[in-house]
Amino acid sequence: MDLTDDRGRTLNEVTVRLTDDEVTDLLVAASDLENDAEGHAMLRDPDGTTLAVYHATDEATPLQRGTDWWVGPLVLLAVILVVVGAYTIARGLVDLLF
Repeated sequence: MDLTDDRGRTLNEVTVRLTDDEVTDLLVAASDLENDAEGHAMLRDPDGTTLAVYHATDEATPLQRGTDWWVGPLVLLAVILVVVGAYTIARGLVDLLF
């Protein structure tokens, strides 16, 4: 079991108080997770409090897979190429007009 806050920080202890209807909703959501019908379930009350339940898998996170180190520079390179290309096209159009 992994309990985290909205920023991903680990929580050691959590207290959850549920009404009878919320318990029923939680059990229905858990049964959907068990049947692999859903990858996660979100339970919300009228006040906006949200409880997210995810099915635990052995799949590594992107950081654990090591893909994050090259995705960022790749996106940066693509943005630089787009900006340089747009500048070159704009400069060429200005040269054609004047």
